[in-house]
Parts: sequence; C-alpha cells; structure tokens
Amino acid sequence: MSTPRLFDTHAHLDFPDIADHLDEILSAGRQLGLERVVSIGASRGLESNYRALEIARTYDFIRCTAGIHPHDAAMCTDEVFETIATEFASLPEVVAIGESGLDYHYDKAPREVQIEVFRRFLNLANQVQKPIVIHSREAEEDTVRLLHETQTTGGILHCFTASQAMADQVLELDFYISFSGIVTFKSARDILDVATRVPLDRLLIETDSPYLAPVPYRGKRNRPGYVRHTAEVIADARGITLDELAEATFHNACQVYNWPDA
Repeated sequence: MSTPRLFDTHAHLDFPDIADHLDEILSAGRQLGLERVVSIGASRGLESNYRALEIARTYDFIRCTAGIHPHDAAMCTDEVFETIATEFASLPEVVAIGESGLDYHYDKAPREVQIEVFRRFLNLANQVQKPIVIHSREAEEDTVRLLHETQTTGGILHCFTASQAMADQVLELDFYISFSGIVTFKSARDILDVATRVPLDRLLIETDSPYLAPVPYRGKRNRPGYVRHTAEVIADARGITLDELAEATFHNACQVYNWPDA
C-alpha cells in the first residue's frame, strides 16, 4: 500500500467523540498518509474557536479557522463577532475565517440573520486577507450574490453538495471546491460527477469529521484519516492515481490556506 500525502482541509476536532481520543485518531490517520489537518473553529458557538486554537497549538501539523456556523448565527452578537475579529482572525494559527454561510435546509437561524452574519464574516475575511470557508446548503443564489456584493474571491466552498451551475459560478470567483465522503455514497453520483469536472488545481478533499464518514465506514464516527477513501474514489472517477490526486489536493490546500509546503 502506497502512502500518499493527504490533507484533511475540514475537520471538527473539538467534538468530544474525537477530542477525547485525539492522539489515537491522529496516529491512525498518519498511518494512512494524513499529513495535515485544519480544525474548524465554528463547530458549536464561540467556545469551539478556543478549543480549535488549542488543538492547533498542540500539534504542529494542524491549523485552525475562526468563525460562527450558520446554525448558530442568531447567537453571533456584536460582542461575539468582535471577539473573533480581534482575538482570533489575525493569529498565525488561524488560516481561514469560517465556516460561515447559509443553511436554508435546517433554518436553525432566521435567514435574514444568517445573511447579515455571513456578510460580516465575508468582510472580515477580506479585511484580514484570509480565505473564507463557506457552508452553503440550499442557498445557492444568496451565497453567490453575497460573494459578489462583498467582492470576495479565492475562498473555499466546503462539503460541496450543490449544482454544477454553482460550482461554475464560484470557480469564476477563484474559489476552491472541497468534497467530503459524500462522494463515496451510491446516492451521490451527481456530486461525484461534479468532482470529476472541477479543475484539478481547484479541488480539495475533507472529512467534515465526525460527520459524513465515507464508505466503508458510513454510519460510524468519521476520522481525519478517512479522507483517503474520498481521495481514492475521486481519483478513480477522474482516471488518475491516488498519489496524483493526493499531491494535487495537498498543494491546493497549502495554496489556499497560505501554509507553506515544507
């Protein structure tokens, strides 16, 4: 078995079922080729940002993001936003802002609140010159509109589940598109088809751990090392080797996160 260089660009490492066994989980991932991980600060409100930062400061192959998930947009008061903007956004360990965005599937916060909070984080990302990590579910039109309004380019559309049309629109804005274990599901052939059409220099892979474990682990707790299964499926669909896919996505992740490949 070859050992490719794998970069899990999006994992929620602060969740208890991962954080409580983090050394073991990361060690297992390293055996599969996992070399870098970005721990998402916007897991469960403001406190997740502190936990993600602590993890990034503990492991030299992990960085983090800072933000508020759209599910929690209603609790993103001025004070919470300013805390993220002043205490987190400019730190070297923080390689991106987010995840932020719009979720019209669950609607856990009023849509107008989600839009306003998303706009604030887009502007913050532009201000500190770091990429925005976007969560967009059933909100394609408003997501793209806000990107144009704020003149935001070069970020990441994470856990892609949208249409080819949206992929094309964000690619025009120099975005990277990240695919999760969903592409391994038999019910998601359309998502895998998009993954074959995204230019190789704009493609990223992720686990979204502890969610969305790929086949053959579907239904179980996801782990960063399982990003290998996503890479294998996309590589096969594109007709390239696992090593070629891994090297391309590793390089892309280093580029977008401004994390030197050394």
